[in-house]
Amino acid sequence: MRAAVMWAPGEPFDIREIDIAPPAPGEVSVELHSCGVCASDLSLTTSFGQPTPVVLGHEGAGIVTSVGEGVTSVAPGDHVVMVWVPPCGHCVPCRRGDDYLCANRRSSADQRAGKGPARQSPLSLNGASIHQGMATSTFAAQTVVPANAVVRIDDDVPFPVAAMMGCAVPTGAGAALRSARVQPGDNVAVIGCGAVGLNAVMGAVVAGAARVIAIDPMPERRALATTVGATEGAEPDQLDQLRDLDVVIDAVGAPATVTAAWRAVRRGGTVTVVGAGRPDQVVEINAYELFHDDKKLTGSFHGGISMHRDLPLLVGLWRTGRLPVERLITETADLSKINDAVDAQQSGQALRIVLSPQA
Repeated sequence: MRAAVMWAPGEPFDIREIDIAPPAPGEVSVELHSCGVCASDLSLTTSFGQPTPVVLGHEGAGIVTSVGEGVTSVAPGDHVVMVWVPPCGHCVPCRRGDDYLCANRRSSADQRAGKGPARQSPLSLNGASIHQGMATSTFAAQTVVPANAVVRIDDDVPFPVAAMMGCAVPTGAGAALRSARVQPGDNVAVIGCGAVGLNAVMGAVVAGAARVIAIDPMPERRALATTVGATEGAEPDQLDQLRDLDVVIDAVGAPATVTAAWRAVRRGGTVTVVGAGRPDQVVEINAYELFHDDKKLTGSFHGGISMHRDLPLLVGLWRTGRLPVERLITETADLSKINDAVDAQQSGQALRIVLSPQA
């Protein structure tokens, strides 16, 4: 099958024909029709220890082609979205309803990190194993994953929109709706207007925020934010002028942006960090201020969204036009254009390019 392989950390993708195993018991095979290029994919090998060679990609949607023994949750022909945090259903977070924090999630980097053996990758070339990035590998024509790593989606949802439902939409909208718990009438700022940040803007609007400030260095992205509900835009250096906000959602996650967000919220306000900072970065907060101002600082992993529970909610908001996901898709292109898509997104020329792995 066709796949985009990264042979060494940070190198360009190489479109190759590679081998894929059939689904084992409890697994499903998915023919991928759309996959999004997320910034997290691009930093996995350089900042987060993902081994190579690897087929990356975690934002994807397609059609189930076959299922392994014992699988009853989906069937061949079902349209599905990939779930890059597949819940085991029996660990403490899963039992508490926080299955996006599943304690038994395993990735191809876990064994090197001392967290136990990873699931055997179904990908190989000439008998040599290729890692399955995020245990999903959506930068390919096909993938094989455990049955709990897909969730059924209605057939009429276009594949590019369905792919965005795999990461950008739940992570961003969920940061506002689930993690920050934006309330009607709140004054909200969102730092960073990439695909996740713009979905956070839309989530804040859905939640009933009165004022939504979109903060980004690029005027084009600030302008796009206003088309999806932001009441105003601001450049990053204007963040220091903002005070007494109810909620600030940081879709960058750098120490400087977290600190600026902390200063911008009111006493009793909330800072929610949905951007993935690097493992070596540290944020310092004055201990007395933490106590005295009663501010809340929370992370937001996957937007606090349970895909198996919340996907119908997100699809419903899309159907009614309240999550206009299509506006965030700059273009669609063939998988062979993945390196061009990476360059365009990293330079800011494109917001999100959705690729088609099917030749």
